[in-house]
Amino acid sequence: MNSSSLSLWQKKQATLLYFFASEEYLRGLQTKVQEIQNFVDVLLDLSRAEGRDRFIRNSRWGERDTSENWSNHAWSFLADFGLSVSRKISDLTSDIYRITGANQCGRGMSEFSMDWTTPNEQEKFDLMFASITNYAGYIDKTMDRTHRAGQWNDFRFFLAWEKHANLFPKLPKFRIRSDIVAKTNEKPPKTGVYTSSSFANSSLQFAWNGDDYGKLRECSIFNSLGQHALNILGRSKLWRDENAMSAFVRKNAESSDLIKDPFYSASPEPQLAPSLVGRNAFTSAPTEWYYVELLSGEFELIEEIENISVFNELRKTAGSICEQSGFYFTPAARGSRRKFDLGDKFPAIDSSYGNSIWQWDEEQN
Repeated sequence: MNSSSLSLWQKKQATLLYFFASEEYLRGLQTKVQEIQNFVDVLLDLSRAEGRDRFIRNSRWGERDTSENWSNHAWSFLADFGLSVSRKISDLTSDIYRITGANQCGRGMSEFSMDWTTPNEQEKFDLMFASITNYAGYIDKTMDRTHRAGQWNDFRFFLAWEKHANLFPKLPKFRIRSDIVAKTNEKPPKTGVYTSSSFANSSLQFAWNGDDYGKLRECSIFNSLGQHALNILGRSKLWRDENAMSAFVRKNAESSDLIKDPFYSASPEPQLAPSLVGRNAFTSAPTEWYYVELLSGEFELIEEIENISVFNELRKTAGSICEQSGFYFTPAARGSRRKFDLGDKFPAIDSSYGNSIWQWDEEQN
C-alpha cells in the first residue's frame, strides 16, 4: 500500500503530469504553431514575389516542387493542426483531453516538396517543426491510451525531469486522496493525477472523466531487472550515473531481460547503458488508483526537500525497513558494518551511544 504522502520522485512525476496536461502548456503549443504558420506565410509571399516557381516547373515533374503546390496541399495540414490545438484548449472546460496530432501533421507535410525554399529556409522550418514535435510529445505521452500502461515509465519520467527541472525550483504541494479511488480500465471520478495504492515504485498517471477515453490504464512498474537496478543503485544513481549503470549491465550481462534487446551489449558505452536498461526494465499490472490532489498556491523549495530526501535515504533508524540493498554501519558500535537486503529490518544496538542510526557506507565493495 502506498504511504499517505508522495516520495520526492513521485512529487516530481506529479508536477510534470499536471504541467503537461495544463492549459498553459497547451497554449504554448498553440503559440509555436502560430509562429511556424507565420514563418511559412512569409516564405510563400517571398516565393511569389521572387517568382521562384517559374524556375521550378518542368515537363517531368510539373508543379510538384512549386510553392503553389505546397500552399494548395501541405498548408492544409498545418492549418488543421492549428485548429485542432484550439479545439483541444476549448475541450479542457469539459475535462476532455487528446493527443496533439503533431506526428500526423508532420507526416502529411513531408509528402510535399519544399524545393521552392532555400536550404537555410528549409533548415529553419525543419528546426521549428522539430521543436513543435518535441514539445507536443510530452502531451502525447500524457494523453496516449493506445498502450497497456500508457507511455510514461520511470525512465521516461527521468528524461523529462532532466529537461524541465529548471522550470521548477519550487514543487507544488500534493495530497493523496484515498477517498477518491478508481481501478484500471475505469473512468476516474475526478480528472487529474493518480498513484497506485499497491505498487510503491510505480509510475503516476494522468486520467480524465470527460469521456471514456480518459480511463486509467494499467500501472507501469519495475520488472525483476528494473527492481534489481533500483535496489543496487538507489534512486540517486538510477538512470543518472552512467558509469554505475554500465557496471550494472556488466554484472547482469546474462539477464534475459537485457539479452532480448536488439541493441544489447554486455559491455555498453556508459552513455548507452541507461537507455539499454530503461528499454527493458518495466512491466505493467492492474491496480487500484488514488487521486493525487494538487494543492493550489502551496509550494515547497525543491532544494530543501531534496536535502531531506538524501538525509533520510542515507540514515535509517533501528526498526525501519531497508529500502536499498547494500552495506550500512552504525556509530553506536565498532565493527558494525554489514550488508542489508531489501526488506531487512535495521536492528537496535545496545550501546551507551544512544539511538541506533544506520548509515549508508560510501564504500560498497
